[in-house]
Amino acid sequence: MKMKFLTNEPVMLIEKTLVIADLHIGIEYEFRKTGIRIPSQTEKMKERIEKILKETKAKKIILLGDVKHKVPGASFQELREIPDFLEYFSKKTSIEIVPGNHDSGLKEFIPRGIKIHPSSGFLFKGLYFNHGHTWPSEDLLKATTVIIGHSHPLIEFKDELGFRFLEPVWVKAKLSPRKIKEKYGEENELKLIIMPAFNEFAGGMPINKISEGNKEFLGPLSKIANMETAEIYLLDGTFLGKLKNL
Repeated sequence: MKMKFLTNEPVMLIEKTLVIADLHIGIEYEFRKTGIRIPSQTEKMKERIEKILKETKAKKIILLGDVKHKVPGASFQELREIPDFLEYFSKKTSIEIVPGNHDSGLKEFIPRGIKIHPSSGFLFKGLYFNHGHTWPSEDLLKATTVIIGHSHPLIEFKDELGFRFLEPVWVKAKLSPRKIKEKYGEENELKLIIMPAFNEFAGGMPINKISEGNKEFLGPLSKIANMETAEIYLLDGTFLGKLKNL
């Protein structure tokens, strides 16, 4: 299947399907509890997706987990905004959701007609879709590429004066066939794509600083990938090189 990273948006286009990860609708509520007031970004995210739909003429949207933010439960903001958000786009295209670790209780208040897959993900035409926080089902062995979110990958830049800034990135890596065999009893040469978060306020992990802080990638699949040789791309399409060289 033909896959494309959309320029300047953390969205993948697979034929006529948009894949979007980590909306984290309601994250502003968590900021407010700490004294930081940020207006709801849901309408802005809706406008961005609306524009992408018009430009690509996509017929389906796959939401790759963490549609909501609060865990456990749901905030008043989520209960109000998520049904409206999903209802709006369900009138324009079909929607499928792979639940993420923040999506507990989501199915209780979303509109009818939206398909929710198991949290383990699903296989479609050689591609496996999984949020990234759980092991996939054995259907993974039938895939060539796994697409996940969850880690919110960023790259850290620092100038000569020490000014530090972060940019979201795409990560393309290879999973360890040996580790796949240990888990599933059969080897498979699998590619892994880690998507950047769609919500600009969702934060993330500077992947070129992980080794310095004794941190690691999130989720079981990321942990069995060869990240040293992973290819890193900015949203504008710039290839930054392999992670081990950054």
